[in-house]
Amino acid sequence: MGSGDERYLIAAARAGDERAFGRLASRHRLGLEVFCLLMLGCPDRAHEAVCETLLRGWLSVDRVVPSTSARIWLYGLAIDVCLEDLDGTDESGGRRPFDGVRHRNERSH
Repeated sequence: MGSGDERYLIAAARAGDERAFGRLASRHRLGLEVFCLLMLGCPDRAHEAVCETLLRGWLSVDRVVPSTSARIWLYGLAIDVCLEDLDGTDESGGRRPFDGVRHRNERSH
């Protein structure tokens, strides 16, 4: 997959081509799943984060510059989604796996 091909797919998706966006998504989905799993530590939460990432990607594709790297753009969205997940709590009000680490890290700065 060349960068020209990705630029074409981004431009087509910006024009409303759902299939072009689907091709971009399918090319990056596995990597996004692994990335989100590493960030969140839970396969179910990682899958949900990827779904949310791709939804946000489709909803914001019209604002992406066609020369943008699809990988950088999608992983940037994934980082935002995962950080939002880590900042939240589950329905029981429980703590998430990295809560203590993040708070200790924030105090050390």
